[in-house]
Amino acid sequence: MSRSQRPRPRRALTLVELLVVIAIVAILIALLVPAVQRTREAAARAQCQNHLKQIALAARNYHNEHRQFPVGARLPVYLGNVPTGGTNLWVELLPYFEQDSLYRKWDYCDNRNNVTGGTNATQAQVIRILLCPSDPLPKLIVQVPPPQPAPQWSWGFYGLSSYGGNAGKHSFPPGSAPPWPGMTQDGIFHIDSSVRLTDITDGSSNTFLFGERSHGDPQYDQQQPVVWPVVGPLGDVGRWADVSGPNAAVGNVMLSTPVLINYEVPPGGDLSTLRNRVCAFGSGHPGGANFAFADGSVRSLSDSLSLATLQALSTRAGGEVVVLADGF
Repeated sequence: MSRSQRPRPRRALTLVELLVVIAIVAILIALLVPAVQRTREAAARAQCQNHLKQIALAARNYHNEHRQFPVGARLPVYLGNVPTGGTNLWVELLPYFEQDSLYRKWDYCDNRNNVTGGTNATQAQVIRILLCPSDPLPKLIVQVPPPQPAPQWSWGFYGLSSYGGNAGKHSFPPGSAPPWPGMTQDGIFHIDSSVRLTDITDGSSNTFLFGERSHGDPQYDQQQPVVWPVVGPLGDVGRWADVSGPNAAVGNVMLSTPVLINYEVPPGGDLSTLRNRVCAFGSGHPGGANFAFADGSVRSLSDSLSLATLQALSTRAGGEVVVLADGF
């Protein structure tokens, strides 16, 4: 074999070249990961909006049949020691978003039967349409034992929700039995509510029906055991079937606008800040939250929206003029 025909030895990568390759790969990964995250969040936001759309249409269909939106909460009355008649907006909407079989299990005559069965109880069921994929829920089913300030018959397991009905400017705590002075009752849902579309004089396209609830707030969970020890962490709030009492029914099922979207408890927050956090709209989506309006439309609103505008959108007959720019 001639010298010219001999195979040339392969040259290995130098250390510098290897480092350059590693750097290029690292840059590509750094560019790719945020893109994947943005894609996932866009899909999660779209799924959340679809859930709210279905819930809003369910409420509209309920209204078409009953000539009013479902009651925000109807507290049980006691016949002897039997709590009876307790219900709320999610229970009433069950047949309208394809949960008719679960609705037929709901016991109006004896609300204790909705608690029995442990994690198989009627109220412990996880309803996927009521969950946002971006909601930072630590668990989907929570247990309510002592020291929760709730009657013993209601102790048990509960499924959670990422959404709440619009209760107006302020909803929690509702205060003492009627007239529930802690509730402004100027939204769509409240205790014993019976709001009709004709009552929404601000316009159905300018009034919330539902909005998102976020379960992520480290300061709340840090302050709660000290400031408000009789309740559980924020991850326990949003129990879709809780009708055990006024605070539980309102705090778990309804939301309002005493504070901005995505409000978080400040360091060292007092009891009022924790209560405002319980009823605040918010989400796990960056920069805002999704809302369903009374006309059935769904929009994403920025958390930079002013409190005055947010409250105007939460009232059904406040007489405010609201013009939302694109992106809000």
